[in-house]
Amino acid sequence: MIVKSFNVAFVGVLAAWSASATAHHSIAGEFDGNNVVDVTGTVVELRLINPHTYILLDVENEAGKLERWTLNFGPASKLVRGMGWHNEILQPGEVVTAQGRRAREYTGLYLHYLVRDDGEVLLDTLVE
Repeated sequence: MIVKSFNVAFVGVLAAWSASATAHHSIAGEFDGNNVVDVTGTVVELRLINPHTYILLDVENEAGKLERWTLNFGPASKLVRGMGWHNEILQPGEVVTAQGRRAREYTGLYLHYLVRDDGEVLLDTLVE
């Protein structure tokens, strides 16, 4: 009976672990490393969270219409502890330019470089 209970518990733990392992997506699968783009837009929101921080950005497209871009990048813990980021580092309405790998299935990118309109570099993972 103890062995049977252990086996059931083990299978449950294994199933939970495999579900969480597959739930975390591959950056290469979601973003195209051969399609690096630059976008300039207005900050709507910064979500400094784990496992991936993201910025919502309104970008004017070639037709002159606004598109909502999602800029994904590293975990909040690394940005806060390692780079001094905080929830107020970007304010809604600020203009920034971003560079990164274009998302394959939505309007967004995986952020490599972020600079304010005044030239202050906030993120540059290309030099790490």
